[in-house]
Amino acid sequence: MNAVIYDIREFQTVRDNVRATGLNPAPLFRQLIAAQRQGDRGLAVVAAAQKLRRQFRDQPLGAA
Repeated sequence: MNAVIYDIREFQTVRDNVRATGLNPAPLFRQLIAAQRQGDRGLAVVAAAQKLRRQFRDQPLGAA
């Protein structure tokens, strides 16, 4: 049996951070799956999601 086991904590972190921005998490989930299939934990993808959340949180409404 060939099973790919993913580290769920990274998926939850990405989901929570992207949910806070109101964006679709699917593109980051695809990147995370690809990274984990290659044997990486996907921490770069998690960092990108956290950076995205900070950008949305720190940017005042109406700012371009």
